[in-house]
Amino acid sequence: MQTQDTTTLKLQVVADVICPWCFIGKRSLDKAIATLAGQGIDVELEWIPFELNPNLPPDGMDRRTFRSVRFGSWENALAMDARAVAAGRPLGAVFNYDRQTRTSHTLAAHALLRLAWKEGGSSLQTRLAEAMFTAYFTEGLDLSDHGVLETLAAGVGMAAQAVDRSASLQGEVRQREQAVQKAGVTSVPSYFMNDKPFFSGSQDPQGYVRLLTDAVAAQR
Repeated sequence: MQTQDTTTLKLQVVADVICPWCFIGKRSLDKAIATLAGQGIDVELEWIPFELNPNLPPDGMDRRTFRSVRFGSWENALAMDARAVAAGRPLGAVFNYDRQTRTSHTLAAHALLRLAWKEGGSSLQTRLAEAMFTAYFTEGLDLSDHGVLETLAAGVGMAAQAVDRSASLQGEVRQREQAVQKAGVTSVPSYFMNDKPFFSGSQDPQGYVRLLTDAVAAQR
């Protein structure tokens, strides 16, 4: 019996783990990846850091205070939340904003994601990104809290003291951020392939399938 050849695409996802559209984009991309796997296309993800709010205090900020200032009023912020809830619902991205009290500073979270990449590659890093999105948006946990991060790291199989071990990677996080900004990234999610800009913006599953299928065709 003839077996189907498998093509591997290495897709780099520029994202922040407190970005609702990055969470929605991941859920949509998950569905696309499952479809592509059935077509003999494996997609290997690497999560590239982008801090939406790099100037927040290291322990984050009261969510209502921060978003009221950022978006002009609390009512404006609530309207934006409602749009994310509606967009995420059919994709399985569950937002429980009523559980959130903090807007997290994400430098430590990104450093932990870099450590996951170095220690376990795409699979480990993607599991940790999933855990962070769910912790923040669905469970209302604070990703500025090193105890929360350590629990998430342990939950995906990382060795103890992962947050401490990742602290030295914060400089690398900032370097990666500067590199993607220099390449023109101003919003997330954005996507690179082979370290070059590919496309930007969250897609529906069919949109991801089309873009990634086209990328395979271009490589042949």
